[in-house]
Amino acid sequence: MIKSFLIFKNVLAKNYFNFSGRVNRPGYWHFILWSIIIWLPLFALDILLFGFSEDFNLLSDIWNLAITIPSLGLAVRRYHDTNRTGWWLFIPAIPLVPAFIFLLLEFEVLFIIFICLTMLLFIWAFILLCLKGDPENNKYGDVIT
Repeated sequence: MIKSFLIFKNVLAKNYFNFSGRVNRPGYWHFILWSIIIWLPLFALDILLFGFSEDFNLLSDIWNLAITIPSLGLAVRRYHDTNRTGWWLFIPAIPLVPAFIFLLLEFEVLFIIFICLTMLLFIWAFILLCLKGDPENNKYGDVIT
């Protein structure tokens, strides 16, 4: 448990803006775990202090904003560990552009199709984050043990 938190702390303290290199699966998922562990009480405190809001929750939203950059950097480095470019992170967002155009043009069926495609690509991106890393050194860095 302590090692898990130290991985999380290392990302925030030493790798906040790091988008190069590699990170292994435990390094990525321990950060995600601790981000959620910290977010949950903040969200509960938001509800207790300010009531439930679907739009804005002060403390938990500040936390989410604070970890956005290291989360993106970590995801990019996770893709690097599987020998993929970090730009793969943005592939699920590509169908959103035509989806919103179809929404504005009131083509509901095409909007739904592109939203479903977006969801499928998010699932694919999640699967890529779960894959085992490249067992050998690659162009993004040395093997992480």
